[in-house]
Amino acid sequence: MKKTPLTKEQLEDCRRLKAIYEQKKKSLGISQYTIAHDMGIGQSAVNQLLTGKNVININHASKFSKILKVPIESFSPSLAADINQLAYGTSSDKFEYVGKLKPGLIPVIGEAILGAKGMIKMSENHSGWVAIHSDDPDAYAVCLRGDDLWPRIKSGEFVLIEPNSVCHAGDEVFLKDKNGQIMIRQIGYVHQHEYQFISINQDDKPITISRKNVDFVHFILGVIKSSRYIPK
Repeated sequence: MKKTPLTKEQLEDCRRLKAIYEQKKKSLGISQYTIAHDMGIGQSAVNQLLTGKNVININHASKFSKILKVPIESFSPSLAADINQLAYGTSSDKFEYVGKLKPGLIPVIGEAILGAKGMIKMSENHSGWVAIHSDDPDAYAVCLRGDDLWPRIKSGEFVLIEPNSVCHAGDEVFLKDKNGQIMIRQIGYVHQHEYQFISINQDDKPITISRKNVDFVHFILGVIKSSRYIPK
């Protein structure tokens, strides 16, 4: 499938971001490799963002902002405006946004006990809802217990999952293999016949799984604080 070319505005975002990186890399002691490590992606993916090969999304922008110690509007005024709109009406301690924010209730389908290497033991039980909106009519939430994914996801927080969203490299996902093993990982790459999944907290080596051995890979829209939970 042919990749959609970046718009003039998106290319300008990449140009501004690269200029900031070049200006600050020496003083901050960073490189494309250290940025890649901090963002949980490959160095080539960082280079593609800086050179306008791939579009910068909100998740990328937020991470670059922290690493380069600059506001998002310094390299992408449009993404900064999108984030302000998403955050309108909700405090930052309640929702880590990666999508549209509208009123709604998403069912909590169960509790996931986090184990070693990102593995999960799932207990399915509709215990209530989280007060958040998703454009996916089949969206669901899972409560996580345990510290294996700390500090990215803390025990007692919820992940909002959209099974109908398309997943790409760099996305965090909720997946299950044909052996019934459930995991939360980040996609390293998606090839015709296989996936590579990366540990979210960088504690473990990447794993590669054949597509035929994967039951499902569902997109994680965001992490939701426990204050948005509504019990049955």
